[in-house]
Amino acid sequence: MAALLIAIVTVVFISQNVSRLGSESLLVRALLLSVAIVAALVAVYPFNPIFTGKPGAYALTVCVPAIIPGFIYYLLLMPAQAGLGVTAEQIQSQLITDSSSSGIIEVGFSYPIYTPTITVSNRELFTKQVNVFLRMTDGNNESALFRAVRTRIPGSSLSVEATVRGMLSDRAEYLFIPLEIPPLRSITGRVVFIISNLEDGSTFTEALGRAYQAQFELRNPENGELLYEFPLTRI
Repeated sequence: MAALLIAIVTVVFISQNVSRLGSESLLVRALLLSVAIVAALVAVYPFNPIFTGKPGAYALTVCVPAIIPGFIYYLLLMPAQAGLGVTAEQIQSQLITDSSSSGIIEVGFSYPIYTPTITVSNRELFTKQVNVFLRMTDGNNESALFRAVRTRIPGSSLSVEATVRGMLSDRAEYLFIPLEIPPLRSITGRVVFIISNLEDGSTFTEALGRAYQAQFELRNPENGELLYEFPLTRI
């Protein structure tokens, strides 16, 4: 029973902490998977009549071979599949609309709230964190840069960003920066931009129409390094 409990707890921990484990070394990940496999095999050992009273033989002929594929995957196959950096693309283009606003987004504010759906893929062996920005460049080559709403907002004052974050935090489809992408995986969701510097009377759609270029940028949260950029598509 103890071995079965260990196996269950380990499997649940692995499945619920993919990003966290993705920051650990490949050897640690292989060892953790091995713990779950060995614990499960120990749990079923009493029901195997062939190895009754032969725990040593059971360990050598069943347990040891069972953990070898995990080490092969993490130490050989996974590195062979890995690439460099992150990639992304936009899937949909959405605004949070209010039925009384004629398509202009207000939700208690005078700012449009733009929530495009994007997919971000991590091609590397370790978990990657990225911040998402939206850059709009007009015909005069002047840029407006918008940062997506953050998971943790410094300070205790009630800002627009904090209010929007609280308003949308219970919706699983919304993503807040920094995005955390496990190794060799992708995440898809709606990032949130508060468009706060439009000209009086203009809408976000009009601003996009006037923009010479509009693109998303993925940046390193620690140093601001540009990791990847991809165009905004008006879907």
